[in-house]
Amino acid sequence: MASVIIGSAIGATSTSKALQRQNFSKEPNGLETIIEAYAIQTINRDTVVPEKNTLHSAFSSSTKKYSRMAVESVSTEEQDGGITQMLVTFVGLTTSTGLPPPIVRLIPTAGEGVYGPPLVIEAEYVTDSSETQFMAGQLSQNNGALAAPLWKRVIKMPEFINGTALPRDPIPPFARGGLITEVYSGYCVLSKSCERRGLFLVARDTFHEVQQLAFLR
Repeated sequence: MASVIIGSAIGATSTSKALQRQNFSKEPNGLETIIEAYAIQTINRDTVVPEKNTLHSAFSSSTKKYSRMAVESVSTEEQDGGITQMLVTFVGLTTSTGLPPPIVRLIPTAGEGVYGPPLVIEAEYVTDSSETQFMAGQLSQNNGALAAPLWKRVIKMPEFINGTALPRDPIPPFARGGLITEVYSGYCVLSKSCERRGLFLVARDTFHEVQQLAFLR
């Protein structure tokens, strides 16, 4: 973790702040964190502390600004001599464009698997979609046999997430009829969840094979 001395003097204005150090870290899913330590005048604390989701480019005293990073949390600790130390945590991406590749996990799961192995596919990734856009792809669909040919809607697993190819269906999807009508959809959405982190969502999708059967009467 890098530490850089940026400055130490505090000016006389009511909004003055001196950036003392800057620490970077990166999560496995690609989301980045910057923690900046400031020295501020205690009497000016209420006017200097940034609001949650304030952009790094709008607040930071660093010479390098990041327009895709936003304030996640702030903590302050009063020091001697009318000085307060302020720690500002920013989350987001330091790159100006693009999204990091997802983490793709193959999780052995009893009861799963139709033509492929018994597993669930999980993808954890960073997206700039809104919560509304993300949850529009929400659907939990379990395998099962239906008493009539009434098919439940499924959402297919995408071929790519953030430019990374996901596993392919074990066999091509198909539909065939007879006394037992069968629709095989391949890997489809099982569940979706997300957490807002600054300007981005950290998302986790799970997928499994879906086959629906209907017995004709």
